[in-house]
Amino acid sequence: MSLWCARIPRRPPRGDGAEVPGDTQVASGGPGLGDKVAIHGRITIATSGEMRRVLSNSLRAKPANLSVDLSDVSYIDTSGLATLVEAVRIARKQGTRLILGGIHDQPRYLFEVTHLDRLLDMPGQETSK
Repeated sequence: MSLWCARIPRRPPRGDGAEVPGDTQVASGGPGLGDKVAIHGRITIATSGEMRRVLSNSLRAKPANLSVDLSDVSYIDTSGLATLVEAVRIARKQGTRLILGGIHDQPRYLFEVTHLDRLLDMPGQETSK
């Protein structure tokens, strides 16, 4: 399974707006308070560079908020975690709130055992004690 990312517009796109696995689609929304990026597939050392590129491009616009939807991520390794931590560092430095959502199964377990679930902004995620 390959990684694919899509920047989700705040308004529905014109046309069919179909996303094809294996492709990266970036759709821009109008001006507003934040953007949303959806990451899909397995995040490994082989695919984390693509995620880094998409997150970097999304952060370049300096939105007030950037939501990262990880609900379709089935696996993440330490290179993927490092990429997310790097994106959070950049976001905080520029005043953007980076919000990670939809984390489940193996990715959630990895966030918990590394205690990153306590350090990152993951609304609606119960943190381990």
